[in-house]
Amino acid sequence: MIRSRPIQPGDIEAGARFAQKRSVPRYPFAARAVILEPLSRREFAGRTSDISLKGCFIESVDQFPTKTIVQIKLELTGESFNTWGRVAHVRTALGAGISFFNTSPGQQIILEKWVKEAVKSVNT
Repeated sequence: MIRSRPIQPGDIEAGARFAQKRSVPRYPFAARAVILEPLSRREFAGRTSDISLKGCFIESVDQFPTKTIVQIKLELTGESFNTWGRVAHVRTALGAGISFFNTSPGQQIILEKWVKEAVKSVNT
């Protein structure tokens, strides 16, 4: 690795800084996604590329601005997961990271099942 200067005590490398923001691991996961902004009723469709117990990344050329509160619906093999989310970050023309919140207990069970299946597919 090439560095412009030696690492000093207290420095945080870019990768470490990014890892500190994520409290749970993400796993590859492909599901149909619909994102709805409830005030304007604007809706975008996309596809997840990864998922965790706290959020997902939705690939879509259309995005809402960072911090927008949205309703999320993910669909996979006839089952759906619905919750509230907040746009955590946007990658222009690629998609957006969504943080889940206020997930109902029934929906949390679906999410945990999907994440468990995603973990299994990574470990096989």
